[in-house]
Amino acid sequence: MNDNGAMRDAPIRVLGIGGSTRQGSKSLVLLNCALREIEEAGAEVTLADVRALDLPIYDDDRPLENYPASLHELLASARAADAFVFCSPTYHGTVSGAVKNALDFIQFLSTDSPSFLYGKTIGMIATGAGAIAAVNAVTHLNQIAHALRAQVVSLAVPITGIGRAVVDDALVDEQARQRLDMLTKELVLLAGKRER
Repeated sequence: MNDNGAMRDAPIRVLGIGGSTRQGSKSLVLLNCALREIEEAGAEVTLADVRALDLPIYDDDRPLENYPASLHELLASARAADAFVFCSPTYHGTVSGAVKNALDFIQFLSTDSPSFLYGKTIGMIATGAGAIAAVNAVTHLNQIAHALRAQVVSLAVPITGIGRAVVDDALVDEQARQRLDMLTKELVLLAGKRER
């Protein structure tokens, strides 16, 4: 249902961007958990795993046609999406370089109308070993989302002590699971109100 009270004619489309470049990424486990919950709520989901994307460093002077097919797929998915989940591990107190690099490529949507991710809904998750790092990363993801002109879900999910929260590719921390559930429900609700 949109703001006018009319039913949507198609499912909400959600793009998850994140993970890490290492095999067995715990942040990718969290992102996949979020996308599963969103899919169970009736949305269509697409995963943009930074390891699978394998993007070169963003270069403002390099034309779009000189980038790999994975970038073209990422941009097409970003254009089609009503909402996003950004999920980053924390490297040295902030968002990982791979996630930031993937988000830097949204620059190619600057000439769209509306530009960038204007008005789209974004939920944020970050993982870290210590007590502060994941909170810092969520703060930086929030700044990126605002710079891309998006609407940010009020509840973010920084997961501290990630080594205890994710075991054998499963989220085992009940508090983290509850927060993830709250985030995904709010994301679907807000994205469902967005005019297409």
